Amino acid sequence: MDKDAENFSLIESRLEARGFVVTAATASEQALRLLEGQNFDLILIAADMEIVNGEELTVRIRKASSSCFVPVIMMLGEHQLAELLHGVQQGFDDFLIKPFDPLTLQLRILLNIRRAEDRMQANPLTKLPGNIAIEKTVKDKILSGEKYSVCYLDINNFKSFNDLYGYDKGDDVIRQAARIIAHAARKHDPGHPFIGHVGGDDFIVVTQPEHESKFAKECIREFDRIIPTYYAAEDIKRGHVQVKNRKGKNEKFPLMSISIATVTNLNKKYSSPAEIAQVAAEVKKFLKTQSGSSYLRDRREKQIESFDEAFEILPGARELDREKVEPLGQFLLAAGLINEFQLGEALKQHLATGKRLGQVLIAMDLVRSYDVGRMLEKKLGVPYVPLTGRQYPRELSRLFTVDYVRTHRVVPVEIVNGKLQIAMCDPFDLKVIDDIERTTGYRVDPGLALEEEFERFFDKYYNRSEAV
Repeated sequence: MDKDAENFSLIESRLEARGFVVTAATASEQALRLLEGQNFDLILIAADMEIVNGEELTVRIRKASSSCFVPVIMMLGEHQLAELLHGVQQGFDDFLIKPFDPLTLQLRILLNIRRAEDRMQANPLTKLPGNIAIEKTVKDKILSGEKYSVCYLDINNFKSFNDLYGYDKGDDVIRQAARIIAHAARKHDPGHPFIGHVGGDDFIVVTQPEHESKFAKECIREFDRIIPTYYAAEDIKRGHVQVKNRKGKNEKFPLMSISIATVTNLNKKYSSPAEIAQVAAEVKKFLKTQSGSSYLRDRREKQIESFDEAFEILPGARELDREKVEPLGQFLLAAGLINEFQLGEALKQHLATGKRLGQVLIAMDLVRSYDVGRMLEKKLGVPYVPLTGRQYPRELSRLFTVDYVRTHRVVPVEIVNGKLQIAMCDPFDLKVIDDIERTTGYRVDPGLALEEEFERFFDKYYNRSEAV
C-alpha cells in the first residue's frame, strides 16, 4: 500500500521475483476493500497513506478480524522516524526505512510472517486466525463485559466428500466455506466480527447478538447454494454419495451441510473459553441429529418467567424456534394429559429438586412414562424406544459389557438393515455413538430411552447373574 508508484513498482517486482503474490492499493479506502475480500500473510503500508474516517489506516486494519493478527510493516522515510512512537501505538509490527535493499525487504517479510504464524498459529489453508488467536479473542470478550455471541460452525458429512473426491477437492471446499462464513459475518456485523478457523472443517465467529441470527441464516443460505456444486452432477441428482465403510461395503451419506451452534452471554455470564466451548459442544450434539443445515442458540440459562418457558429436556437438546418446538409442559397440556394446576405443582418440584420436568410428572403419577416419551419424541425429533415390557436382547448382549451399559446408559435393541439400533438416555452423545460404531463396526441408529425406564430395565436384566 503505497502512493508512490515508482516505489511500489520496485517493491512489487522484487517480491514477485522471489515467489510472493502481491496485491496493490494506492489509497486507504481501496486497501480496506481488498482486506474485506481477501486474506493476506503480510501488509506493507506507507506512512503517508491518508486517514479514513478520522482513523489511521493501521487502526482500521487491526479492527478487521481477517487482518487483526497479520503483521504490518510500516515503510517511511528517515525524516519520519520521530513519528514511530505514535505509530507503534497505532498497531504496526515493524518498519523499513526507504530506500531499502531487496535482501533486507525479503528478510524482514519472511521473519514477520514466520513470527505471526508461530504466535497465532494461523491456519495455513484459509489464513484465518487459529486456536491461540481464538482463545485470546474469546477471553477478551468475556473480560470486556460486552454482549457477545460465539458461533461454532461445523461442516456435516465433510469426511465422506473428502474420502470420495480427494484431499485437494476437500481443501477447495474448506477454503470456499471460509469465504462464505467470512462474507456473511462481515455483511451483517459492521462492527468487525472475529472469524477464526479452529481446524479441519470447524470454524468460529464472534459477533454481536443482534447480528447473530442474520449471519447464521445468510451463511446457511449461501453454503447450501454454493457447496453442492462441488459434487458431480449424478451425486447432486441422487442427493447423496456412496462411500465404502470400514467393512468395504458402500454406504450412503447425505450431501454436505453446515451446523451453527451459538452461545451468548445474554442470559448467562461465562468465565472461560472452555466453558463456552463445552456448552457449544452440547448444542452441536443436537444439531448433528438433524438433517440438512441448521442453526441453534443455547437458551438454557434463561430465567423461568412463565409456564411456557419452564421445561427440561435431554442434555444436548436446546430450545429451537418457538414456532417449531413447544415446551414439554405445553405439549402435555394441549394433549389434555395434565391441567395447569398440576403443571404448576410439578414445576415447583422441578425447581426445588433439579429433576427434569418429565421425571417429576411421572413420579407424581400425573402422566405415564410412555406419554412423556412420545412427547419428547415429537419435541426432539428422535424416536422414543420404550423399555417397559421389552425383553432382554440376549443375541446382542455380547456387544456391551454390563459396566458399559451402566456407565453410558445405553441398551442395544436390534440390528435392522445393517444398522444397530440403540436406546440411549442421551441420544445426542456423539462421543458414545462414535465409540460404539468404532468397536462394533455397525452404524448406530440412536433412539431415546427415559431414565426411569432404563433404571428398571437395568435392574431387571443387567443386575441378574445370567445377564452378565
